Amino acid sequence: TFLASLLPEGSVSYLYYADRLVEFPLGIFAIATATAVLPSLSRQAAARDFEALRATFAYAVNLVSFVTIPAMVGLIVLRQPIVALLFKRGAFDAVTVQMTAVALLYYAIGLWAFSVVRIVVATFYALQDTKTPVRTAVLSIIANIVLSVILMQWLLHGGLALATSLASMLNLALLLKALRTKFGSLQWNDVKLSLLKTVMCSATMGAVVWGTALYVIPNGYGSLSALFLGLSVCIITGLLSYGAFSWLVKSPEIDTVLAM
Repeated sequence: TFLASLLPEGSVSYLYYADRLVEFPLGIFAIATATAVLPSLSRQAAARDFEALRATFAYAVNLVSFVTIPAMVGLIVLRQPIVALLFKRGAFDAVTVQMTAVALLYYAIGLWAFSVVRIVVATFYALQDTKTPVRTAVLSIIANIVLSVILMQWLLHGGLALATSLASMLNLALLLKALRTKFGSLQWNDVKLSLLKTVMCSATMGAVVWGTALYVIPNGYGSLSALFLGLSVCIITGLLSYGAFSWLVKSPEIDTVLAM
């Protein structure tokens, strides 16, 4: 907020509104999953059943990624119409929509990292290690400040959002390295295969949604009802296509999500 206040007027607001949109999938899925999986991780850590703990960790990472990566793609592809539908009225004009969408783009890039960090931190808590997450967080905050000062010179408020995403990726890398040091292999083969399928399905879904948006979202976004209808068609198309692609590549997470 302090750095954004040094930028052109409105920068603080652009970041605030974009952050609210990223917090929506983060709060509903990532934080909820991390909270739900913590008791299981804690029981397995207390019993020294590290094999089961690794399996639970991999399951949670795969499930969170299965939901948040397509959410990330959806926010990126539909960022401008989403911002316009929710906020464009009164003083929140077309320029403000565009600037907020820039911040949303750079925040959304880091959504997957924000989400997986929650699972990794919950695993450290289950192992009764609260110091490691604090140390990595401090390093990430320092990196965030340095990156913000550098990137804001070229990308303005977008640079601040991108710095936050990059710092979260650094935090995740440091946490995973520490976790591997703590109890060895993390069943990465299962995680890699699941992530590969999720990324492929999300990218394909993103292309489908982008093509759909060209036809169903009016130029200039039209009336509020027309924009709402167009976005609804895009989101439903995205959900159906992502589910279909996930079923075709036999992602195990699709069965879990449907059961839930």
